[in-house]
Amino acid sequence: MKGHMVQIAPLEEEDFKLMSQWLRPSAASALGSGKQDFFRADQLKEEITNDSTTNYVTILTHDGEKIGFVSWKKLQYEGSYELGGIVGDHKLWDSGCGAEASVLVMDHLFQYKNAHRIQFITGLFNKRTMNMLMKNKKVVMEGILRDYNFVDGQYYDAVVWSVLRDEYYAIDEFGQPTTMIPEQEKKQIEEEFHKFLQENWNSQIYNRLVQARR
Repeated sequence: MKGHMVQIAPLEEEDFKLMSQWLRPSAASALGSGKQDFFRADQLKEEITNDSTTNYVTILTHDGEKIGFVSWKKLQYEGSYELGGIVGDHKLWDSGCGAEASVLVMDHLFQYKNAHRIQFITGLFNKRTMNMLMKNKKVVMEGILRDYNFVDGQYYDAVVWSVLRDEYYAIDEFGQPTTMIPEQEKKQIEEEFHKFLQENWNSQIYNRLVQARR
């Protein structure tokens, strides 16, 4: 999936080494996940491979440079997900690349995974993400998790935000959702099928089918 600035792609073998670098104790790992620890590439690969509830994609520029990742985790109820991620290069933090990659994943979840609710958890030390979410009036703040993150030797609260399916499709800032099949093509075959039904089926059965779709 491609956006204006970045694209997302499945993880490859080489990406685990990059992820181990991005997740080392640093500002990037603190801002991205609130966790800071040392992971070997093989440890990450084993953990990710064995986790059936969480998926990862790599963030790439259109030149093919890998700059971070986005993850989404299935929550308890069907259609509910939690989004996270990291942009490893601090020079790209204010570029909008991370935000666009997150929107691409949200688009995938709402359009193709039938998601109903997507949530984000953001530490109160994360100025960039907090400012972005506070400015977006259609992303809903659900609550505060007290002393949720431990960063720089002290605890920080975190904020839970969410977007529901109908809210997502009403947010102009997210742009038009991507479609695999052109809308005109879908409309055309639907009209042709209606014509086929009218010509070949009993009119009473056809009317019932039309009413059932409304």
